[in-house]
Amino acid sequence: MLQFIRSKAGSFFVKILFVLLIGSFGIWGIGDFLRQRPQDTAIITVGSTKIRGDEIDREVRQQLDRMRQSTGSSLTIAQAKQFGIIDNVVQTMINRALMDQVAETEHIVPSDRQLVDAMEQEKAFQGPDGKFDRNTFQSVLRENRLTEAQYAGLIRTDLPRMLVMKPAVELESVPTVLTDFIYKIKNEQRTADWVYLPNASAKNLPTPDDAVLKDYYDKHKDSFTAPEFRAFTLLPMVSADVAGDVKITDDQLKDAYQQRLEEFTKPEKRHVLQMLLPDEKTADAAAAALASGKDFAQVAKDIAKQDPSTVDLGTVAKKDLPPGTADLAFAAKDGEITKPSQTLFGWVIVKVSAIEPGGVKSFDEVKTTIEKDLRKDAESDALYALSNKVQDAISAGADLDQIAEQFKLKPVRVAAMDADGNGPDGKPVSGLPIPVQTLLQTVNETPKDQVSTVTEAPGGIGFYALKVTAITPSALKPFDQVKDAVKEAWLADQRKEKIAAQAKSLLDAVKPDAGLDKAAVAQKLQVSTTPAFTRDNRSNDVKLPPTLIAKLFHLKIGEAAIDDGPAGTYVAQLKTIQAADPAADKTGPAREADELKNDLNNELLAQFEAALRNRYKVEIKQAALDGLFQTAQP
Repeated sequence: MLQFIRSKAGSFFVKILFVLLIGSFGIWGIGDFLRQRPQDTAIITVGSTKIRGDEIDREVRQQLDRMRQSTGSSLTIAQAKQFGIIDNVVQTMINRALMDQVAETEHIVPSDRQLVDAMEQEKAFQGPDGKFDRNTFQSVLRENRLTEAQYAGLIRTDLPRMLVMKPAVELESVPTVLTDFIYKIKNEQRTADWVYLPNASAKNLPTPDDAVLKDYYDKHKDSFTAPEFRAFTLLPMVSADVAGDVKITDDQLKDAYQQRLEEFTKPEKRHVLQMLLPDEKTADAAAAALASGKDFAQVAKDIAKQDPSTVDLGTVAKKDLPPGTADLAFAAKDGEITKPSQTLFGWVIVKVSAIEPGGVKSFDEVKTTIEKDLRKDAESDALYALSNKVQDAISAGADLDQIAEQFKLKPVRVAAMDADGNGPDGKPVSGLPIPVQTLLQTVNETPKDQVSTVTEAPGGIGFYALKVTAITPSALKPFDQVKDAVKEAWLADQRKEKIAAQAKSLLDAVKPDAGLDKAAVAQKLQVSTTPAFTRDNRSNDVKLPPTLIAKLFHLKIGEAAIDDGPAGTYVAQLKTIQAADPAADKTGPAREADELKNDLNNELLAQFEAALRNRYKVEIKQAALDGLFQTAQP
């Protein structure tokens, strides 16, 4: 899916997907993110358009659910704020409203012909010949979980916006001199000889006495200071705490079966051949040829001039076909060839070559699945209700141990954890029912002896509250306690300094007429030569630090540079430069031009939207917007 989007990034279809990303794909509720429904009042005003709180709420929840479905993990509202998701949703809604204002003011109403043209001209739906291809069209829609009717509805809604934007931002081309210049910069290749000097290879280090170590200790106190540790009691609320209270009755199971009957129904499928014809005359000629006994695929090739690979639609359900074709195919008998019929995309003849009957799974076959799903939902509801009762008890001043006893919960006591989730031994605290990384913010921000508010753990794990029972302040460890660690740190610095000095002497010995190879041999060091690499090392074949690669692109042949690695020092000498030739690359410059055009179009679009914000007043009730997504944070 992502690869498809990247490959079509400049297309009308993907612009629609991006512009309508949040609101295009049905509604899935994520009520467990929000404790309160927003008021149905306008929070954003764009010209004469008002955007209500429930609309913003719905689009944010849809976006979060789409992300959950694609990544497998849930985001909290706090994380959505941190990652800018809520702000992006708001800005997208504002920009849509701005385009709608222009369309309304300028009376831009697309015709049905423009709708069809937009679909047929969309590059994402074109075949190898550059023309609209129905099979490609249907395949792309299936990849994006859209029916033809849904996509047509999206275009009908969004086409006025696109017609507003297009004159302002659609660049036809960019200067060749500019794309060639960028192509040369990005594709120039270089090679270099290089030497790596690991710090661990340093020898003959001095032996420090206590005075030297004490001086080092005094100058590097931060390295030998213990972090603040916090002890806390965690009160988790997970499914196991409510599972015993959840009962699923046979009536509930049977009701759910009826409600989900479509899910348990295998639809009838048919093997369909489709012939697309440009006009009625050609359709009649094809029908006559078929009536005389000629092969369907051959008639499609000879009379319809249709690519043979597009004739066979495979074995499909009715919902997989566009309305016109679907009705024809599923009204025909096995082996029947339909009469020519006109659809939105032209004349069609269909042949059904096989039929796979559908069927419905019995209640007994799916009872276990339904019960599992109902139990999961019921436990989630019960857990949510429990979290509210616990929150009420906290608000009433009850202590965590009292709450645990009242609701038969199992508190967990953690003796010490630092701000990164590690214990005094430096290892991550483990064995908690709620992941440590989820708890960090609450633990670090909750005052001592105060019970936090109930917080939801991401991923449907459950809820938790906690009480910080003790805080051990950060403190410098006594010298005698860390003497061995001080010595090791001092020796590491000595190794680094010695290797850096050796690398500097190696660099000084490199001359255009005395290469790195000769200087390295004199110091008994091994020299390696890189494969050709670009500025961004896109092939990742060169194991030099990115900062050193950048330096090498500022050197002349024969010049050398030095740079630190994570555990040593690199010295490299530029060996060759291979200029990039746009004329020798058939596809690269065009690809570069497309990328540059997209970048420039995006910049123009941003400027156009900014100008519209000056034309149509945009007002945001920020306090009300912030209030929509209040989470249970301490």
